[in-house]
Amino acid sequence: MPASKEAVTPLAMSGSTFSMSYRWIIVSAILLMALLVQMPVVLNADLSCLLTEGEKVLDGGKLGVDVFELNPPLSVYLYMPALQLARITGIAPEIIVIILVMIEIVAALVIIDRAAAAAKLEADERSITACVLAFLFAVFPGAVFGQREHIAVIAMTPFVAIAAIRWRGLAPGPVAILAGLGAGLAMSLKPYLALVVGLPIILCVLRQRSIRPLFTPEACVAATVVIGYGAVLAIFFPAYLLTFAPMVTAAYVPLRMDFGDLLFFPAVMLVASVGLVRLLAPQDFKWEGGATPWLAAAVGGAASFIIQGKGWTYTAFALCMFASAAPLLQARTKTLRLPVMICALAAIVCIGSRLSLQVRPFPPLEGRILALAKHPRLITIGDHVALGHPLVRQINATWAGNTCGQALAAGSMLQQKSSQLPEGERAKLDGIINFERRLLLADLRAGRPNVILVDTYLLSSMPFDWLAWANSDPDLKAELSRYREVADADGRVRILVDPSGSE
Repeated sequence: MPASKEAVTPLAMSGSTFSMSYRWIIVSAILLMALLVQMPVVLNADLSCLLTEGEKVLDGGKLGVDVFELNPPLSVYLYMPALQLARITGIAPEIIVIILVMIEIVAALVIIDRAAAAAKLEADERSITACVLAFLFAVFPGAVFGQREHIAVIAMTPFVAIAAIRWRGLAPGPVAILAGLGAGLAMSLKPYLALVVGLPIILCVLRQRSIRPLFTPEACVAATVVIGYGAVLAIFFPAYLLTFAPMVTAAYVPLRMDFGDLLFFPAVMLVASVGLVRLLAPQDFKWEGGATPWLAAAVGGAASFIIQGKGWTYTAFALCMFASAAPLLQARTKTLRLPVMICALAAIVCIGSRLSLQVRPFPPLEGRILALAKHPRLITIGDHVALGHPLVRQINATWAGNTCGQALAAGSMLQQKSSQLPEGERAKLDGIINFERRLLLADLRAGRPNVILVDTYLLSSMPFDWLAWANSDPDLKAELSRYREVADADGRVRILVDPSGSE
């Protein structure tokens, strides 16, 4: 009897030394380490932009009317609790974001542990699951920490864990409803992540030859959340749905890397994950075990990465997270060989390093801007969000715009380079470019920036004169005439200043 128990318990430890108290002590240590590491480095371009847009909404702006964000409204409202708490406490919003993400991690771990307890899994398996996922949630993300994808993946992981429990023929208990709420939130944030949630369910449908897995409590709750969010968009954000979203679909969504370039990384990750599952799992491991739903979620993450097509690090986080979790949750200390353990740890470190890799597209600008204006009102002309963010928050400047860049114009201009584009489509893209010029004009008139940063590349890939693009509009040219160019930053960024508005 003990032998059979050992055969079904991943990462079985000798005796019961790895008790519940040790489990949460180790989890607390992992979270504390991540908290200390992330505080000085968490702020990145995307998070900074969303925080800045959220502040403008708190000040009375309306998304899709006054404030424009490429992503659906939930992306901005996701950070509203952090912004509200920051205004109440005086603590920087990015620090509040870290704390709230840590709370989310604890909630996800508790939901998974309660489901495992309801399924009567061994305490040792529950302990290892908690520690492994705490590491993958808090330390593994690196520079992705706090971004929408990170928050969404944490929220959906209990759903995948419960799918793994049901795959083994066990019942997760009523806590599955909370897992459904998390999955619904994740899919509302990033609809592409429906592939991560859906593939484990589809596998269950095929295995059982029944549609019953589509109607589990967690699946029904997740679907209800997504439908409810769609209704909220239609009722409260019609301007975004009817005006701005179609422009995003036409100009921004088509921007993507070559399929071959996108495919390489997911293929390597999935092959490595399957290989590590075979190496780390015990010799009697069967695919009917709990690893299969985790691998299915990894495949869903790979599909999401490829469909988004941008190749950005954070869009690969779901793939990296679930591809790493699948083998780690199946490893067993009694049968684990040291070389295999070293290889597995090396693979995790390499993946984590890739997630933390940050390419700084622009030279340091903080000192140059502060030398021009002590309390600058800043805006950018260009498509790259990293030109103005997180710079504006790092120098305690005021963002004078209601959008973080002219990405729609960039996408439209890139598509217009195609000679096969129909005239009707060209006219549509011209309308989008004109829309971006009108937004820039409104920002210059209302925000009165005293420093303007002008990019010199289109989509960071080809030289482009963004200042000439702006000056081609007579009204914009009139507004920009009061600025003088004071310097460029290593030929990459042109710096304009309003002499009457600088200090």
